[in-house]
Amino acid sequence: EIQEQGVRAWASSAAEAAGQTARESAGQVRAATGEAVEQAKAKAAALAQTAQDKATQVSTATKEVAANRSVQATALAATGGAMALGAAGGATGLATGATVGAVVGLVPALFTFGLSIPIGAAIGGGTGLVAGATAGTAVGAVGGGVAGYSVYTKRDQIAEAASKAKAKASDSAEFVKGRASTSVDFVREKAS
Repeated sequence: EIQEQGVRAWASSAAEAAGQTARESAGQVRAATGEAVEQAKAKAAALAQTAQDKATQVSTATKEVAANRSVQATALAATGGAMALGAAGGATGLATGATVGAVVGLVPALFTFGLSIPIGAAIGGGTGLVAGATAGTAVGAVGGGVAGYSVYTKRDQIAEAASKAKAKASDSAEFVKGRASTSVDFVREKAS
């Protein structure tokens, strides 16, 4: 073919054929890339919508839980218990830890000219404070939460028992007043 056309003509037609092939391949690549981009966009949009739907569901569920009165009572009681027992546990841990740390500091006191005693007390006190506050907070939160939930669920029975106790106390007061009046009258009769 080169001999019939010549080198220049053959090179020119080969280059043109190669260019045509390259243009067709580029067109196919563009089309495939365009499809892939569109699919990726569609998939991203679907994932974004799914994420938004999930976020809406979580938000709605959170609002429902937060609006629940038993959850509010439980959370409030758990917070109160954690604060009360956390502080008490921290104070107890501080005192206990400082004492244990000072006792442990007695052992090397001979070699440290007594400096190990306050250092041991400080380290023990800090450790005791953290451990006591952590344990107290955990126990207080759980105990307070359980107590708060129990009181909330049995609030009607507690109110009924309180009103019965109030009525009984009122009846007892009336009884005592009557007996006292009778006693005063009796004493007046005897005195006259």
